[in-house]
Amino acid sequence: MGGTDKIPSFNPRAAGGVEPYQKETSMLFELAMITAMASAKVETTTIASGLRRPWSMAFLPDGDFLISEKEGGLVRVGPEGAKHPIAGMPADIDNVVANRGDNSGLFDVVLHPGFTSNRRIYFSYASRGADGSTTRLATARLVDDRLVDVRSLFEATPRSAERVHYGGGLLIDHQRHLYLTVGERHFREGSNPPLPVAQDPTDRRGKIYRFTLDGEPAPGNPHFGVDAVPGLYALGIRAAQGLTQAPDGGRIWMSEHGTHRGDEINVLRPRANYGWPVHTSGRYRDEGYRPQALPGAIYTAPAWTWMDRTVAPAGLVVYSGSQFPEWRGDLLLAGLGAGSLLRLDVEGDRILGEEPLLAGTRLRNVKQAPDGTLYLLTDEDDGRLLRLERKP
Repeated sequence: MGGTDKIPSFNPRAAGGVEPYQKETSMLFELAMITAMASAKVETTTIASGLRRPWSMAFLPDGDFLISEKEGGLVRVGPEGAKHPIAGMPADIDNVVANRGDNSGLFDVVLHPGFTSNRRIYFSYASRGADGSTTRLATARLVDDRLVDVRSLFEATPRSAERVHYGGGLLIDHQRHLYLTVGERHFREGSNPPLPVAQDPTDRRGKIYRFTLDGEPAPGNPHFGVDAVPGLYALGIRAAQGLTQAPDGGRIWMSEHGTHRGDEINVLRPRANYGWPVHTSGRYRDEGYRPQALPGAIYTAPAWTWMDRTVAPAGLVVYSGSQFPEWRGDLLLAGLGAGSLLRLDVEGDRILGEEPLLAGTRLRNVKQAPDGTLYLLTDEDDGRLLRLERKP
């Protein structure tokens, strides 16, 4: 099941409402499940535990891990599991999570391509203030387990009392562009204005952004109008968290949380409109909700969607290592819901099928180290860093 040659884009003037989108993706999902195939058996080894709901990791040049904790801060973890907290974090991080449905916290972390010489990192988090919270992108230099020269690059105002759908996914591509995902920040669809925030190019929420490494709008970004938010790259986003690109460049993949089912994997394209909330593969929480469409919009359908269960897709990676040669070029996806760790069989920009690899544990992220080794982060109060290995 897959890309634009199998699932056409939808024009709201030709196909209104949610139902046509649902029928098309559901039919193709049933056909694609036939292609799912078995591959290597896997097991995990715990590298570190005691992490406070870890969200993401970056691989430091000396072999250590830099891990962001959703309910904590940044932690440097050694190969043997020793943990060293990073000082100098911004004072406005909203990382006191009130309940299981609270999405606030510290999110993604990535290294500057020149980290070895400049020690610069980028990270995203829920920023609190007197009028609520929002998604913030920041940069700093990591020196002796301390952040220095901390600077805010982007803030997805307006702030909100709702503590959901921040997004926070980060990626630096092979052209040294910095991407950021920002969710729409509404729990219920009916909280939107007549033109939903994810469809409004003048609203910062529900979007994908592309910046230079200095935090400026990247040259060559698509044009969304004179009043559009600077840096805007794509819109129609509900709650995207994962971004990944193959090590040799090429297409960028994105994970997206649905409402009642309808989770998605998308290929990120410039000026794409991914439809939320005008078109969705899932069901609305507000059953009678009928959003206003952006005039003239054409919607890009997902490369893959789940109609039978909630996967809650989070981090993902295009595999290119040597330990599992049968997986090369495929997507590995960490899930917070059913599925836990999935392999998605990729051909070009199409996904042909899926294979469950691990189940039973909420997984927040999967990353491939420079040497090709795969690592996982569990979404638990006593969070763990795991190494994935081939089972004898």
